[in-house]
Amino acid sequence: MRANVQRVAGWFYDGRRFRDGTIGWEDDVIVEVRQGRARNPLATGLIVPGLRNAHTHLGDALVTQELRGTIEELVAPPHGLKHRILAKAKDGAVVAAMRRAMATMLRTGTTGFSDFREGGLKGLKLLYAALATMPLQGIALGRPAALAYDAREVSAILRTSDGVAVSSYVDWPADELGKLAAHVRRERKMFAIHCSERIREEIDEVLDLSPAFLVHMIQATDADLARCADADVPIVLCPRSNAFFGMTPDIPRLLGAGVELHLGTDNAMINTPSMLREMEFAYRIGRMKGGVSAKAIFEMALRGRRLADPKASFGIRVGERADLVVLDLPGGTSGFASMMRASASDVSLVVSGGVLWPGKGAVTPQAPRRRR
Repeated sequence: MRANVQRVAGWFYDGRRFRDGTIGWEDDVIVEVRQGRARNPLATGLIVPGLRNAHTHLGDALVTQELRGTIEELVAPPHGLKHRILAKAKDGAVVAAMRRAMATMLRTGTTGFSDFREGGLKGLKLLYAALATMPLQGIALGRPAALAYDAREVSAILRTSDGVAVSSYVDWPADELGKLAAHVRRERKMFAIHCSERIREEIDEVLDLSPAFLVHMIQATDADLARCADADVPIVLCPRSNAFFGMTPDIPRLLGAGVELHLGTDNAMINTPSMLREMEFAYRIGRMKGGVSAKAIFEMALRGRRLADPKASFGIRVGERADLVVLDLPGGTSGFASMMRASASDVSLVVSGGVLWPGKGAVTPQAPRRRR
C-alpha cells in the first residue's frame, strides 16, 4: 500500500451514480478508487468531483453596495455602474476582492472557473495576481478595453489568456466583432459571448462567430435553441443573476432542446460565487417550469470542466486530477437530492489539485504531502 496516499471515504460519484467506498490521492492525482472504507480517512461523507463555475465576473466582487437599476445601468459596457467603479479602483483593491471571491468558491466546493475579465490586458494581469496564491483552475477570457478591434491589443491578450469573451452581439459594431472573433479563431483560442439575455439576438449571426459557448439565452426561441444544439454550442445558465433582473431560464425547455447546459454564478457583485447556491436555485426554478431531475442540475455544475477539456469525465476516477469535495450529507440513492440542499456549512473538506482546503472557516490552503 502506498505510504503517502491521503484518503477520504463515503459515498462517491463515479460518473453515473453514488457508490460506497474510498478515494485516495497522491500529490495531485487520484490513485485509488475502491470499495470498502479506509480506516482513519481525512473526512467521511458524500464525495463529489470539484464543482466548476462556468461563468464568472470576479472583478465585480469589488462592488459591495446595494444595487438598483437595469442590466444596462449596472453591467453594460462602457458606462454601466460596475465599469465606472472598476475604472477608478486601485489595483490592489480589485485583486483583494477577486481573491475573496475565489476563497468563497473553494469554501463551497468549486475547484475551477471560467472568468470573463474586463479591462483589457491589465484586467487579465489582475486576475492572475489574485489566482497566484489560490489552488483553483481558472480559465481566463479577456476582452479589449474598448468596444473596438485592435489587432495588436488582441494579440497581446491572447498571448496571456485562454481566449476572449465579450458582453453581447448588440453591444459591438458587427464588423469589429467579426474581426475580433476571426483573430481569436486564427490563434485557436476560445471565443465566448453573452447572448439573448435582455433581448433576443440573431442566433445565426452569433453562431457565425464560432463561439465556444454562449451565456444566458433567456430570450432564445425554440428555433434558436435547436440551432445551438445542431452546432454543438453549449449554453451556460446563471439563474440567480437572471432572477435579480426579473427573468428566469426555462431549464426543462433548454434540456428538451438537446442543448448542453452548464451552470455559472455570473456577476460577483450580484451573487456569491457559490455553485451550491446556484444548484439549489436552478433546481427550484426548474420545478416551476415543469420539473428537472436533481441529477441533471448536479451534472450542469460539473460540466464546466469540459470547457478546458471536451473529453473530461464527470466521475471520480484513477488518473484524474485530485479535485473533490466531501460534504456531511446523506449518500446512496439520496446523493443527488442531498446536493440540491447542500450549503457551505455542509462542506467538510475540499481537495483542489491535491491541495487541502478545509471547510467551515478556512482562509488558507494546506499543501499536500509530497513523495519522499
